[in-house]
Amino acid sequence: MREGQAQLPIPVVRRLEAVPERTLYVARPGLLALPTGTFTFLAFISPQIVSSFVLLWAIWWPAPTTTGMLVFALSGTAVMIALVAGILTVVIRRNPGFALGLVRAPFIRLTVTDRRVIWSLPWMDQPLMEIDRRRVLGGELGMVNARGRGHAMMILVPNDPAADIDGNIHFDRLPDAASFVAALRRA
Repeated sequence: MREGQAQLPIPVVRRLEAVPERTLYVARPGLLALPTGTFTFLAFISPQIVSSFVLLWAIWWPAPTTTGMLVFALSGTAVMIALVAGILTVVIRRNPGFALGLVRAPFIRLTVTDRRVIWSLPWMDQPLMEIDRRRVLGGELGMVNARGRGHAMMILVPNDPAADIDGNIHFDRLPDAASFVAALRRA
């Protein structure tokens, strides 16, 4: 600059609007989001479910024609419903978080953005859980099938409260697991 020339001020541009998040990965695993062993559990209890339907069929077929038969059919159905409700109540009271997780699992949407990892449900405004990207160290890919569905792991900072004992969060049967891990590795 020459002497005597006035120095022009450098304009400062401030953004008033927030920079939008970039979505890197979105998955809706559906029924495959259920924990490993759920289908085995269902296979073991299916005989009890089938036998309950057979008992209901036996109670109601042929259709009750007398008042005594109708009272028997209604009371038998009420007893069966009460027994099933009692068993479900005991199971849900002992493991409320697990039961709620099983009900929610098929509807969860997993989203990875440039700022956070989000678990959300379509009927809730707020996410179920969200982890800031600064807490995520990366991801590892496990076994993947021919369709790209497989196991993945999100590695979190040491002593993170959302992590398991090894400092990770594991995902089973995740759609396009390789893209999920790639999204976790991007910063």
